[in-house]
Amino acid sequence: MERKANISVIGIHDRGEKTPEKIESNSTCTWDITDDGINVIKGDESRDESGEMVTTSFRISSSKIKMVRKGSFASVMVFEKGVDHVSTYNTPYGAMDMKVKTDILEVDGDENHLYAHVKYMLEMDGQVTSNSDIKIDIRA
Repeated sequence: MERKANISVIGIHDRGEKTPEKIESNSTCTWDITDDGINVIKGDESRDESGEMVTTSFRISSSKIKMVRKGSFASVMVFEKGVDHVSTYNTPYGAMDMKVKTDILEVDGDENHLYAHVKYMLEMDGQVTSNSDIKIDIRA
């Protein structure tokens, strides 16, 4: 049964500079759990850190997370420990190949609260661009 929930996402991105960048977002979403146990989260449209309108959705299972971001900067990222996933990062300036290498993927929760933690390395066009740590917290 689809229902409203609150979602908090905290990302820390180390791009090799002195201080890692921390990005936090809090918004509402819809949350549904499929018959096969997949958590489907559809974020409400919101503004990102640059002011652009975006929507972000997730499909979360115990071993895999798929994140789809739609907007002027669009991407599909798949996090699965031990499996490299390649996709395209689309920007108004062109598209780039993107590879995600997941080191840690933890998912825990119940029908009213879901928590996910992912640590991964991101490569763009063959170069490491960041080591990232993301925490996703969803509450019905």
